[in-house]
Parts: sequence; structure tokens; C-alpha cells
Amino acid sequence: MTTASNLQSSASCILFVMNDINPSVEPEFNEWYQTEHVRQRMQIPGFLSARRYRALGDSQAYMAIYACEDVAVLEKPAYQAILVEPTVLTKKMMPHFRNMVRSACHETWSAGTGLGGEVVVLRCAPKPGQAQAARDFIAKGLYPQFAKANCLVRLALWEASSSAGAAPSPEEARRGGPDQRVQWVLFFETYDLKNCEALLEQPAIQQALAQQGILIEAQSSYRLISTFEAETTK
Repeated sequence: MTTASNLQSSASCILFVMNDINPSVEPEFNEWYQTEHVRQRMQIPGFLSARRYRALGDSQAYMAIYACEDVAVLEKPAYQAILVEPTVLTKKMMPHFRNMVRSACHETWSAGTGLGGEVVVLRCAPKPGQAQAARDFIAKGLYPQFAKANCLVRLALWEASSSAGAAPSPEEARRGGPDQRVQWVLFFETYDLKNCEALLEQPAIQQALAQQGILIEAQSSYRLISTFEAETTK
């Protein structure tokens, strides 16, 4: 059962993005992202909210997550049009992106309410034939351990869509290469990052994840730097 999300309670789709940026344009990149790029998307019907994060360790330097009503929003003309014909500044910035990760995901489960100022992101995948066992473990085994550990605000599971966002985006050519994709994302929103990270690093937790069919591909930590809400009126 999915509880209310502070991305937006009506969201069923998360557009998940990570990237590095050419250091020579980083100040301009941040100004563009804050004042144009995200706001443009917040004006598209079906986009509900967005957050930006900065990495706290060795990972892609920036992460953005967009909450949408459903994955169909990403296939509609209003969104596709800005990918095909971006703004002048977008065209300028795209070649400076590095190590891009981009996937449209279904939020299939979450527990907890609130917005954590820091997050731990596990990019992972279920072992073949063990997806449902992995989901059950996340809800009934993993979440309870973190819920009682005095660190967790909210935990969510995002599973990549097999349709929306699976094909190359028109922006990928402007970035000079294909984007990386995720299969699953476990998104730990926390108010005590060190405690959350330490719990994840415990051998018992690592062993349980492996035994329950969850293959960890990457782990990274981020701090929230800004939030946005939809600028459209339904």
C-alpha cells in the first residue's frame, strides 16, 4: 500500500534524473536549472512538483526528481515539444552534461510522510524471478528496521517504466551520448543521514538485500537544495 507522498499525494510517476556538469559552466548551469529548466516543466499539465539535490559524496553531482500524475504525461505533446525544440539556453547547456541518468518510474510503494532534507539513493534491480519477493521484503522487512532506527522520514520504491522514457530522448543527442537507465530506485528520505548510511552498511542488511533478490548497483547520498510546485491550474 502506498502512503501519501510529499512529492505530491496524487503522483504515480517519478522522472528520475542524475548528472554531472562541466565545471566551467556550473554557475550558469545552476542559474538556468533554477530559473528556466525546472520552471518550464512546472508549467506543463500533469507535472506536479520537483526537487533538486546536490551530491554529498562520489556520485553524479546533481539529482532532480519530478513528480507527475502518471507516465503518460511524459508522452504527451506538451512535454515532447520542449524536448524536440528546447530553449536557446537549454541547447547551450545540454553538451555540458556528463554521466547522465534518466528514467521514468512508477512509484509502486512508499511508507512514511514528510520531506527529508537528505536522502540515500539505492539504484538497484531485482534478481530474475524474485521481483515480488523483493517488494515484499522492502515493505515488511527493510522498512520496519529503518522506521525504528530514528533516522527515516520516508522510504519509496520507484520502478522504471517499460514504455515511457525507455526510448532515447531527443535531448540525448544534444548531450552527445545515450543516457544511463535505472531499473529500481530505493529512495530513503532521512533526518539523520549518518545513521541511515550506517544501517545500510551493516552486513546483516547487505546480506538480507542479496538474499531477498535485490542487486545493488550504486549507492549515493544527496542534500536537498530546492523544491518547486506546479504553476498550472487544473
